[in-house]
Amino acid sequence: MLSLLLATRAGMTLWVTFAMMPLETAFDAIEAGIDREMAANG
Repeated sequence: MLSLLLATRAGMTLWVTFAMMPLETAFDAIEAGIDREMAANG
C-alpha cells in the first residue's frame, strides 16, 4: 500500500511540474523582457 501511495505522489509531482512548464516559460520571457528594458533605459 505504501508503494502505491509513493508512486501516486511521484505521479502527481510530475504532472504538476509538466502542467506548470508553459506558465513558467511565459513568466521567464516576460521577466527577461522587463530586465532588457530596464538595462536599455539605464
